Amino acid sequence: MSRGHVDSGNNAGMGPRILLAYHSEEGQTAKIGERIASVLAREGAAVDTVTTDTGPSPADYDGVIVGDSIHLGRHSRSLRRWLMHHAGALEQTPTALFQVSLTSAHDDPEHADEAHRLLQGLLEETGLDPDIVGLFAGAIAYTRYGWVKRHMMRRIAAEQGDPTDTSTDYEFTDWDAVEQFATDALAIIAGGSREPS
Repeated sequence: MSRGHVDSGNNAGMGPRILLAYHSEEGQTAKIGERIASVLAREGAAVDTVTTDTGPSPADYDGVIVGDSIHLGRHSRSLRRWLMHHAGALEQTPTALFQVSLTSAHDDPEHADEAHRLLQGLLEETGLDPDIVGLFAGAIAYTRYGWVKRHMMRRIAAEQGDPTDTSTDYEFTDWDAVEQFATDALAIIAGGSREPS
């Protein structure tokens, strides 16, 4: 799904208007984005869901939620370009960010530090200053990888102690955490515009 609109029926128009923009490689970030959109809509928000390849300016929205997955140790070029292109509008708009990575599938300090390092690199490069951040575990989508990537990911998974059966996919996302992030982001966005920094 590259662009869509989700509202909450009878409550449409009463809640904030939110732009949810993401970049997804194999689909897990999109799946997380869709779950966030459904929570927002259930709570009365009007949500426009787009990809960062085609997403509009966030200037006309009450709030923005952006998401991306980590591949080859960094965020996507698509997300980074979108954030930098709309930096001015994002500075004036309540903003939430979610990062999806296999690093966050492990709760030890070393992996937690790495997830935060990846996040900090994005923030330093783009100048984004989100009001709230979600760090979510992604998935290993062996069946959707090409031959080279499948074997590379299998090797990485073996080193990390993750599953290595390439005939199936593995999902590590904590959906309760995703829904809590959506609820918390909505509360911030509904609270109003940012104060000038």
